Amino acid sequence: MKKMIACFVLLLFTLPALAQLNAEQAGIRKVFFDFLAFYKKNEKKFNSFKLYKGKGKDNNPPYHIQWNEAERYFAYLRSGVPYVGEAYIKAERLHFKQSDSSFKEYPEEELPSGFDYDRWAGGQESIEYTYKWYTSPKNKYKVTITGNTAVLKIGSGEGSNIFWAVVPFAKEKGKWKMADNIYPADEGN
Repeated sequence: MKKMIACFVLLLFTLPALAQLNAEQAGIRKVFFDFLAFYKKNEKKFNSFKLYKGKGKDNNPPYHIQWNEAERYFAYLRSGVPYVGEAYIKAERLHFKQSDSSFKEYPEEELPSGFDYDRWAGGQESIEYTYKWYTSPKNKYKVTITGNTAVLKIGSGEGSNIFWAVVPFAKEKGKWKMADNIYPADEGN
């Protein structure tokens, strides 16, 4: 009986340790948290780039991506945002191409597809709200590392009502960098 109780106590103390992130995983989560804090302080700079423009009267549709401005934005990311790297810029370029295609396909659309929410914090809310949401101590964090890529999953909520969001990462020059913005996870993730 004493052995059984001893094993049970040992199991109770071991399980929380197994559920914790290891140092590399915690470092990846920290990069995302640091990015959110950086974005919070530099939101005006991020939003100063006029990445799309309307060709209509008073900047109304049809929209198009301003590629010269996008290149200025990419230069800013390279020189001023240490939490993102070339994989992130590649993903942003792809998002902009998708938005540009959508602008052409739906020229009368009133909302600029891909820019109708906060691109960097991944929501309709202000960064103050999303910062608290993603960094809540009540959240669950999972990090899956596969070679030089990783995925940070952030779970908010309780029981079967957990909303998961994902942030992809890539290891560049020995450092983990965000490889894209945060997005809701597909169902079942």
